[in-house]
Amino acid sequence: MVEQITLARPRVDPGLILKLQKYRKIEAVSPVVRETAARMAALAETLVGPRAWRARGRLTRVEPEGSVLLAGGLAFHSRVLARRLAQATEVAIVLLTVGPELERRAQEMIRDGQFVEGLLLDTAGWVVIEVLIKDIRRHLAAEARAQDLRLTGRMAPGFGDWGLEQQRALFSAFDGAGVSVRLTEACVMLPLKSVSGLYGLVPLAAR
Repeated sequence: MVEQITLARPRVDPGLILKLQKYRKIEAVSPVVRETAARMAALAETLVGPRAWRARGRLTRVEPEGSVLLAGGLAFHSRVLARRLAQATEVAIVLLTVGPELERRAQEMIRDGQFVEGLLLDTAGWVVIEVLIKDIRRHLAAEARAQDLRLTGRMAPGFGDWGLEQQRALFSAFDGAGVSVRLTEACVMLPLKSVSGLYGLVPLAAR
């Protein structure tokens, strides 16, 4: 069953925008750039429309050579994923997007010659993603603890030996759920400021 996860619009730290742009010492950044980052952070907060969905499934087989099978026939193949799920009994599969408005506005700025503003606004979108992924993990971890389970780290197609083309199989967990994220033929998510993830759910007794 697919459920929507309720997310609040996050606060965007201008310092994180600059760090993602490889500024190591924020105090050494020019006042103009710092002020622009602050403006883009504030703008990003008004443009994002975060939405997230969670599907949960029972694991029926995890093989050391990388075969991972869920109830209902959903299958993945990755040795790294299989190791991560070795003690898990279930998985939680997540899709998250901040929506299309922020990247649309960033692209408009760049087309209009506002290159710094557009770049920093686009970077703010990835800051939002990082914040929301942490929020989702806290949500899932609390839910797991209430059921005497613990959450593994997140993995997604494209991590390690888990082929990006298996994003199609992951997305099939959300068929018919009306999610507002789609895949291109090259398995790129649209809107671009979107991420997927799979977490294992391990019984606490398995520690």
